[in-house]
Amino acid sequence: MPDTRSEDLIQQLRSLAEDFADVHHLTLCTGLLDDDAVLMPLISRIRTTQSLTNKAITLALAAGDSPVGPTTAGRRAIEHLTGAARQGNDAGGHLLKGIPAATALHRSPRNAPRPLRTPRTSANHLALRRHFHAATGLLRDAPIICLDAAALITAALATSNTVPGAVLPRLTDPQIAAFRLISQGAVRIRQREGRPPFLHTSVPAPTVTATVAALERKKLVTRDTSTSLDEGQELILTSAGQRALPALVLPATAPSRATPAPAPPRRRAR
Repeated sequence: MPDTRSEDLIQQLRSLAEDFADVHHLTLCTGLLDDDAVLMPLISRIRTTQSLTNKAITLALAAGDSPVGPTTAGRRAIEHLTGAARQGNDAGGHLLKGIPAATALHRSPRNAPRPLRTPRTSANHLALRRHFHAATGLLRDAPIICLDAAALITAALATSNTVPGAVLPRLTDPQIAAFRLISQGAVRIRQREGRPPFLHTSVPAPTVTATVAALERKKLVTRDTSTSLDEGQELILTSAGQRALPALVLPATAPSRATPAPAPPRRRAR
């Protein structure tokens, strides 16, 4: 069981998010591996995903034992981590289902005569593509879920800094999502030789520069200028952003209302 200190949990959640992001990147880049090298990397990826899933469950238990566990933020963090574990488990299941197809494409031993290359439209290739695509989608969400859990715990620790009655700037949903990522040190901004600035995130998050620029204009985030833009400057919360963190993060992660069922189509009068 990891240390249940809140600060330690935040660091481990950030690390878990990056590990999930690494597996997502590998799955995305090698969805269809070379016929000779498809099986062993696939098995390795399944084991890694199972390990990360177990770590998410372990951190969920640790969050329950931590000082923030009984709080609303702690309970939501546990729900988030349970969701990340479910995503990882489902992704591992899809990769596992791809093993029969991968076995059919694998040449073993390596010095065996090379079989005729199967077309990329073969049943085995199509099965691998389907399972890798499903796993990639699940692994894309898991890192953000882990960082959201870290943001919740961070917000719970920052409640003592909240100024009662403070007026908060209005943020759009994409701005709130970017704000949560920035609160966990997951976003850097870079610029090279007169080109437009671009963002680098440690997780596969659809954050754009215009969203971050809006947060900068509202004095909620700033850049760490200890490094150059060419190397990448980390975006961090300003003092105003740190004070606003609980109010901006906690409501944003409340359980969403059920989407109402669409109205039945009207029949046209003849």
